[in-house]
Amino acid sequence: MARSHKILGFLLVTLLGAYGCAKGPGAAVTTENNATTNAKVQKLEEDYRSAVAARDQFRQKLATSEEQSAKAKKELELQLEQTKIVAATERDALKAEVRARTGERDMLQTQYEMFRKTLREMLGTADTVVGKLNLPAQQSRPASDALGAARN
Repeated sequence: MARSHKILGFLLVTLLGAYGCAKGPGAAVTTENNATTNAKVQKLEEDYRSAVAARDQFRQKLATSEEQSAKAKKELELQLEQTKIVAATERDALKAEVRARTGERDMLQTQYEMFRKTLREMLGTADTVVGKLNLPAQQSRPASDALGAARN
């Protein structure tokens, strides 16, 4: 009987073990685990909702900043165009002024050359007149006196 007692004891322990494993943990432990699990789930759901709200808020801020950036870019391009127009107008005005001043300079230079040419001709004429007269008294006088006498 010793061997049958051992087999019977072994079967009893095995059945009780199988029954205990199949039954699961006690009711008190299950309730406590459910409470902590539910608390964790609620906390995770709250964290998820706050993360979604933060994401939406950041997306909204991003959209607003992109709109402001686009608006600033358009304003900058407009100012650049206006500056180009003003610069082109000023450039054209300055070119016209340079042309006018260059024309004035050329005209004065031409007048100066004509004046020099006239003076040379007059000096040549005066020298010719003095040379043709060949008067001994006038040769001793300075050229300015000779011109004065020739005019009279």
